Amino acid sequence: MIYKLVKKQNRSILALFFMFLGFISCYDSGYEEFVAPTGNVNNIQPNTLFTTSANADNNLAIVFRSYSTDAATYLWDFGDGNTSTEANPDYAYSTGGLYIVTLTTTSSDGLVTEATSTVAPIFVDFNFSAIDSEVTFENLTSGANSLVWDFGDGDTLDWNSEDTEEDPDFNPIHAYKTAETFQVTLTATNYLGAKVSVSKNIEGLVLSTVPDFSFDVSSLTVDFTDESVLAVSHSWDFGDGNSSTEVSPTHTYATKGTYDVTLTTTNDAGVSRSITKAVPVGGVEPTFKAIVLNSTCNDHTTNTGDNADAWDMTPNSTVVDDVLGTIDSPYRAIWNNSELADWLAANCGDADEQPGSTSDGNKFGPDAGGGRGVKLNEACRRLYQVVNVEAGVEYSFTIDTRSEAEGINTEVFILNNEITSEDAINTIAERDANADAYLLIDNDFNSSKSSSTKDTFTTSTFTFKATTNTAVIYVRSSSAVDSSNEVFIDNIDIITPGF
Repeated sequence: MIYKLVKKQNRSILALFFMFLGFISCYDSGYEEFVAPTGNVNNIQPNTLFTTSANADNNLAIVFRSYSTDAATYLWDFGDGNTSTEANPDYAYSTGGLYIVTLTTTSSDGLVTEATSTVAPIFVDFNFSAIDSEVTFENLTSGANSLVWDFGDGDTLDWNSEDTEEDPDFNPIHAYKTAETFQVTLTATNYLGAKVSVSKNIEGLVLSTVPDFSFDVSSLTVDFTDESVLAVSHSWDFGDGNSSTEVSPTHTYATKGTYDVTLTTTNDAGVSRSITKAVPVGGVEPTFKAIVLNSTCNDHTTNTGDNADAWDMTPNSTVVDDVLGTIDSPYRAIWNNSELADWLAANCGDADEQPGSTSDGNKFGPDAGGGRGVKLNEACRRLYQVVNVEAGVEYSFTIDTRSEAEGINTEVFILNNEITSEDAINTIAERDANADAYLLIDNDFNSSKSSSTKDTFTTSTFTFKATTNTAVIYVRSSSAVDSSNEVFIDNIDIITPGF
């Protein structure tokens, strides 16, 4: 029985073997090879991105670093006509300036993207040469939007690219008044606001004369004042064929006009230097009348505060007119000195700089029989008005004032610019620089007088020569701080000769 069983198993195995051979004979041996898909199958876009930084050792060199994704090739356009195919180039410009840099990348799938950025390489340097104590600077800088020269003796000089490199401030000439060693610093700001400085020492100066002078003109006569340094001799050329060797001469011209006056000084070493200034002689004929707005302080009465609005450094945007009603202010478009108003608020403890309006005006002035005026009755109150004038013209100024207490005086300034703080007039030196005229008025006061008395007001007049085309009438009374010592003001005017 065991024998038969084994035989049956063998026949089964043989049957399975032949069936397997049948399957093999039916199988197709041909097949297609798998090929990966091409193109942007996932719709993922590559990204081009790069950073820029200045080279620490060379301000003309820029370090470029790409952070682009899926970039197979790179093309840099540096904005000056040069290119690179490096992934992360370091590039040095030959000239400073403002350049637009473009990076174009191509991905492995052939997709192209680009990015741009602005760079501002800069080169800062200068040479110099000296003759005696006069130093001529050769500026080698390129790519600067602005410059500041610090000559090391307290003098500085600014230059801006709008002035172009032809401006003398780009390659200045500076005369030193002592023979010390000076450190000159040139600070340049590039077109993106970064600053770079270069300093050099100026040594071996030989002290030289430095000519300078000021002058005061009265009609055709000019008083010249020598302000030279280290001058042992003087030679004046008055520009009209006449000359002088006096230190500070006085010269009378035959006719009015503007003359180029040259002063040549020589030091004890025999070194000479010259300076020339234009001197206007005989005055300038005005071509228009200077107009003081609301000079009688009486243009508006319905809203009494508007009577003083022409004397406010921050006028209202509208005023009330007796006939037209509310109208746009005729003052605000001409001046609005909010910086000075803020300074007053911070430094004298009162936020109101506008003068008050008062019925105690000069009843016996141009508004005889009644009228309004303005008053100073708090610490910060000032009179302020900008008037168009002509430089060189001699004007007359008039003002009526009255105080309510003894010793309460009034200061009148004719400023040649709109100052931003009273620091510009609180010292004699600053006042002389910013004011064409100054008058301290000892206000009329008498306890027996009333506001209706005919001689209540003091009329003060003076002349001034405009040095610019702007005259700012500025009046203050520092001691008038309340109603017991207030100052009344009226009939303020600038009188133009011939008009």
